[in-house]
Amino acid sequence: MVDPLILDGLLRGAAIGVFAVTGAALALSRQPAPARWVGAVFFATAIGHALANCQVLQGRLGPVEAVVWLLSVLGSGMFWAFAVTLFSDDAKLPPQRLIPPVVAVVLGLAGRFSPDPSPVRGAIWLVFGLFAILLVLHAAFVIWRGWRGDLVEQRRRLRAPVMGAAAAYVLLISAWDLGAAFGERQPPMPLVQAFALAALAISGALALLRLDPALLGGERPAAAQALKGAPGLEAVDEAALARLYRAMDDDEVWRREDLTIGALADNLSLPEHRLRRLINGVLGHRNFAAFVNARRVEAAKAALGDPDQARKPVSSIAYDLGFGSLGPFNRAFKAATGVTPTAWRQSGNSPIPEIRGET
Repeated sequence: MVDPLILDGLLRGAAIGVFAVTGAALALSRQPAPARWVGAVFFATAIGHALANCQVLQGRLGPVEAVVWLLSVLGSGMFWAFAVTLFSDDAKLPPQRLIPPVVAVVLGLAGRFSPDPSPVRGAIWLVFGLFAILLVLHAAFVIWRGWRGDLVEQRRRLRAPVMGAAAAYVLLISAWDLGAAFGERQPPMPLVQAFALAALAISGALALLRLDPALLGGERPAAAQALKGAPGLEAVDEAALARLYRAMDDDEVWRREDLTIGALADNLSLPEHRLRRLINGVLGHRNFAAFVNARRVEAAKAALGDPDQARKPVSSIAYDLGFGSLGPFNRAFKAATGVTPTAWRQSGNSPIPEIRGET
């Protein structure tokens, strides 16, 4: 029978090797998406987590132990950053997305260097555990929320089995650590943890390495590919694309606040998977909300620069164009133009000043 300590070491060694290969592949990828390097850092933290909990290496890491510990502490924060970045399609990483990993490190350092034993130390690790759980729950929510509107089929298939399993693992580990902070006796988990790490490492590598270009945001198809009669566009897809253009250009279905990919597919009498393929593979959009918001933002730019609508509040323009509230409109407009709706209106020399408080 295999010694549990040896089996634990072998499983963790396999997981570490796969994590290293996956992280290196992401770091060396030619794709410009920020998920590339955020993912590389996350896999480095996964290596730190695997090493920090390895029974065979306990007390044998020497000067590397501090680095391993720091990577392990970063784990939940970088998992959150990777999950949110991977499914957001941001061209650049918003600086505020680095705040949770920084907070995790600050809490970890405070807990590590506070007096032991002391109520303060226990309270810090309690906050650290709760913070990690909240991050993972939010990451799971982001993974689930964007599933329906995700137009990249490979990435949609990744959400539940791989990222969902990873979220469940991080959540369980965080809850286990939180229970220890409360002083409750916990069952030994090293071997179970090692099996889970090996399984997650292999499944994550198979998904991420195989789907790298589509997952991280490959180049947008040439504009000619989206035109009727374009080479390589089948007649059946050409007809469907023409119906899509009519619905968007003539019927302006994008003005509907509750428009979803399923509702648009029903409107066009198309299977949902085929509509996804058209919008993503032919038109180059990776997210349904971004596809719809592109039309809304173009209409908003025209409305904000129209002298006849100069007295119309920004919020009214947003609602008329299908946005359910002002916040999503502001974010979509600024992401597309680099400025707020108010700044856009003012730059167009609108004759009426914008109503105060509306941005």
